[in-house]
Parts: sequence; structure tokens; C-alpha cells
Amino acid sequence: QKRVLPHPNAPHPTIHTHTTTIIIIMNTILATLAKRPPTQLTTQIRYASKKAGGSSNNNRDSAGRRLGVKLYPNMTAKAGAIIIRQRGLKFKAGDNVGVGKDHTLFAKMEGIVRMSRNDKNRCVVHVDP
Repeated sequence: QKRVLPHPNAPHPTIHTHTTTIIIIMNTILATLAKRPPTQLTTQIRYASKKAGGSSNNNRDSAGRRLGVKLYPNMTAKAGAIIIRQRGLKFKAGDNVGVGKDHTLFAKMEGIVRMSRNDKNRCVVHVDP
């Protein structure tokens, strides 16, 4: 078996046994590492530095449709003026009131807006000249 000698600049073994022991251990480790085969190259792996943000499908909105009563009872309506904008016929058309294709109630002639209820308790809009 091959004997590993201490470093040439090391102090005398009887004076500094601790230092000599450390040098012998280091030489043994270096000799062992020299006999090892070279390690394979490793591939570099990148990890995320920020958490991935999920996408959302529901983050859109549309503007309000500005529905509702535009001219209240006892107000003057010009011919063609919009009285009520609505979806469906919540309010029914009465005298001198027309219905648009989007169920908008409008005045057919100039007059005063009046509202009443019919026999089914539905609100009916009229324009009195």
C-alpha cells in the first residue's frame, strides 16, 4: 500500500501532531478525488421567478342601456319624443302613443303625458292634446 507523505513545509511531527494529522487527511482526500472518474455535465434548469397568472374569461362588461321613464306624467311631450325606453311591454301604449321595434313608447303628437291602469292592472301611457 502506498504511503502518503506529509507536506514538505510541514513542521516536525513530534512538535505539531495535530497539524500533521490534518495534512495527512487532506492528502488522503485529494488522492481519493484524483482517482475518481470525471462527473458528467449537468443540464441547467430554470425555475419560475413569478407565479403563473391564470387567464380569465369573465372580465368583460357592457355599458348600461339607459332604460326607464324619460317623460313623467303631467310633462309636455313633443311629437316623436321618447316617453319610456323598456325591454318588453311593461308599459302599454294608449292614446296618441306609438311602440317602436325595441318596445320604446313615443308620442305621436304634442301633448301632456298621462298614465293610467287598464282592466288587467297594467300601466298604460297616453298623450292628451
